[in-house]
Amino acid sequence: MGLAASQARFLGITLRKANCEFKSTELAQQRLQLTNQLADISQEYADALNATKFVWHNDLVCDSFGNPMDFGISYSLLMMPSAANDFDPYMVTSKSGAVVLNSKYADAAEYAGISMAGGVPSAEGRNKFLKALANIDNAKPDNPRVVDNKDNNVITETTYNILTGASSEDVAWNPSAGMGAAPKNKSVGGGVSIIDLMMDENIGQKSLDWLQIYKAYQGSSYADAVTEYQYNEEKARLSNNLADAKLRYINEGQASAQEANSVAVDQALYQSFEALEKKIDGASNDVYKKKYISELENLKRGLDADGKLIDNDEKNAYKYPIYWAAYELQKLEASKKEGTIQWISGNLPNDATHANIDLLFQTSDSAISGGICLEKKSKDANGNDISKTYNTLTLVYNDIIKFDPGVIQNLTIADLLKNDIVLMARGKDDAETLSTAAKAMLEYVARVLGYGSIGKGLNIDETANNAMELAMKTTIKKVLNPSNAVKSGGSGSDDVRNNDAYKNAINYNRIGETYDGGFAAINLSSVISSFLTYFDNYLNGSESGYIVGRANDSEGEGTRTYFVTDDPNYVYLLNPENALSNDEKIADFYNELYNNICAHGWRHDEMVNDSEYLESAIKDGRYQLMALNNDGYFYQMRYNDLPYLVEEQDEDAITRAEAAFTTKKAQITFKEDEIDIKTKKLDAEISELNTEINSVQNIITKSIEKTFSMFSN
Repeated sequence: MGLAASQARFLGITLRKANCEFKSTELAQQRLQLTNQLADISQEYADALNATKFVWHNDLVCDSFGNPMDFGISYSLLMMPSAANDFDPYMVTSKSGAVVLNSKYADAAEYAGISMAGGVPSAEGRNKFLKALANIDNAKPDNPRVVDNKDNNVITETTYNILTGASSEDVAWNPSAGMGAAPKNKSVGGGVSIIDLMMDENIGQKSLDWLQIYKAYQGSSYADAVTEYQYNEEKARLSNNLADAKLRYINEGQASAQEANSVAVDQALYQSFEALEKKIDGASNDVYKKKYISELENLKRGLDADGKLIDNDEKNAYKYPIYWAAYELQKLEASKKEGTIQWISGNLPNDATHANIDLLFQTSDSAISGGICLEKKSKDANGNDISKTYNTLTLVYNDIIKFDPGVIQNLTIADLLKNDIVLMARGKDDAETLSTAAKAMLEYVARVLGYGSIGKGLNIDETANNAMELAMKTTIKKVLNPSNAVKSGGSGSDDVRNNDAYKNAINYNRIGETYDGGFAAINLSSVISSFLTYFDNYLNGSESGYIVGRANDSEGEGTRTYFVTDDPNYVYLLNPENALSNDEKIADFYNELYNNICAHGWRHDEMVNDSEYLESAIKDGRYQLMALNNDGYFYQMRYNDLPYLVEEQDEDAITRAEAAFTTKKAQITFKEDEIDIKTKKLDAEISELNTEINSVQNIITKSIEKTFSMFSN
């Protein structure tokens, strides 16, 4: 029985040892797998250290601090007009040269009748191409690649109408665009400082048109009236247009100076221009409006309604631009006689088109005036007589009342930007008076800066235009709202430095008043600075470091103010006066794109919308980029030959790879530690089992020896 028990025990221990050795082998295999995993992630991390990315870098596109902005590569950046690509397409092409189009562009190309091998370009085809991009009247091929969704249009209906409405030769189809035409300079004028802005003759050196205030006092019926200053500016512009038209007739039409100067508008042609303008204004729908616009544009160029030369006379192509320029000058002269607001000395005529600066401003001494500038009488909806009184203004220039009319009339926008120019009023409804006056001057200065005119001044593109619109609304709502006026103190001293209304206007970006309402003031300089600061806020969002605070001084309530105009290093992006209009830039972009699709053909690849796919395809040579050369043609280029495209180390990818490597390595290390602990336990158990096996084997051996010894005896 002892021998049998020992043998049974030996078998049990041996089985346990075999099981432990099997588990140990499994752990060794797991450890080998972890070692292989660590090698794999180490290789991935090593590869990531060499990761690169494309960066689009245009020195002329800067943030509000003047630093050039970097963009990631994308199909829309290459194939949509913007300042980043200088309004020239950088076309993605196959190795054969075919332009690679996403679904929207591919639908437009097919709708325009361009086969995948190319086609013959035409004005009709180009307009159909644009029509499909804008999705006008459900313009798309029989089997469209994208669903009908107005929100996904490449261009807006407004842009389509501008580019196809025959409103200007400059936006019509140009068969030479991208096909040898001299490249147009479509970049912005570059960055300028606040000093440059003040010295610019088209901005800072413009005089302040104080008659804008008088026009605003007259009310909505004078909203379209022009002031004497505006008239002089417009007359100079139209006179230049007339001179340019005559010069073109001489140079290109092979006419003498005498012939050019003898061209004059007769009454019948004057009436033809006028009749078409009235038809455009009174058109009942867009179809008729486009028809009349087309007829007027043809007439300006010496063409009839069908686009044929009038009287088949080639010289009419040069005479009619002279007729049009002369007509505009005559129209301006006629409008002046009908109601241009102008300065006059002495008593005012009873026609509301003259203003006396001695009534608009206090011009007799250094006291804050309490007189009345204008009392406007009208009737309400029920026919009752009502009157609106506007108080005479006092102009304060850096704490000093200015009452010399010559000094006041000669102030410029630059004076507003570099000084404190404050308007004050005394009497009933003085806050309302100042709100109306400041709003009129804000709108005037803003229009000089480009408000309402894309391509002019600071309004370099649609993004800037939207920012200006929002800046104007915010400035009027927050800064010029009489209900937001800051009221404190009761001092109404003629010494403005001791006048609480004046101090409130200087210390706060609001209308300042005294508690009794007897005085009010508004800092025109801070109004303009607020507008420019809001403009930057809307352009740059959370990246903007400037703020129109509630208070200007450290003692005031609310947030501190930091205007963009306070920063001498702030960079303003400015379009030069002779720059191409935004419409011209966009038209040239799509002309170049359309002409090259016709010349080289196209292929469809919806995946190009994915930036990673596009970057990979360009890097490995599957696709190339076609860019405009100095000779006016587009050529295929390797990405590292493009001026704006830079391949640089992808720090983000490296950071992500490092984080992933650290995490995975920690997980593997944790598992290895667990395996080490389990292996050590198994090794200890196997060692114990070996000892026990040896002990049992000794017992068995001795039992056998004892048995043989017993039977041998």
